[in-house]
Amino acid sequence: MKKQLCISLLTVSALTFAVPAYSMNAAPQAQSAGIYMPVAADQAASAQAFVQSMAQRGIDFLSDESLSPEARKEEFRQLLRSSYDMRTIGRFALGTYWKTANKAQQEEYQKLFEKKIVEVYSARFSEYKGQKLEVTGARAETETDSIVSSYVVPSKGGDKVQVDWRVRNKGGQNKVIDVIVAGVSMAVTQRSDFASVIQRGGGDLNVLLTSLRG
Repeated sequence: MKKQLCISLLTVSALTFAVPAYSMNAAPQAQSAGIYMPVAADQAASAQAFVQSMAQRGIDFLSDESLSPEARKEEFRQLLRSSYDMRTIGRFALGTYWKTANKAQQEEYQKLFEKKIVEVYSARFSEYKGQKLEVTGARAETETDSIVSSYVVPSKGGDKVQVDWRVRNKGGQNKVIDVIVAGVSMAVTQRSDFASVIQRGGGDLNVLLTSLRG
């Protein structure tokens, strides 16, 4: 929990609500190295620059003492919407229950999902203590997905925490779809947590919706 909190505060992102690309297709075979490799290299470089920019944007407003709590909260909301594929993230986190939910439940869930993320993490902004994100490299995995490697570096010494970001390019825009902290996918953790809540409620999705409303 301490590692997750440190990283979420640094990047101003709800890491436990990221989503892995389990539905993605395997990378097609390149017809020639001369065609595929430059594209892959460009994609990875773009993803790396995206993560660096996202982290800096978060650090900037967390460090700005002139901003009110509400202003920081709004900055976070906008960063979340612009940097994460929230609808895909929310759908994955709900797992198989997404298919059994009706349209009204799906729409309410997506709204509550984002609202809960903003409320939980904005309440922790005061705990930010100057951590930095050190991006160390990136590699393309498919025609659309790249993995960006980084470390969270404490401001006053201590162990670094490895964080890998899966970034997907959709329509020319980069979006985070998974975050792996010390080898553990935050998406899988969140999906399991949501499933547990629903199962304890007898398989009723409304139990989760009620929890998210609270």
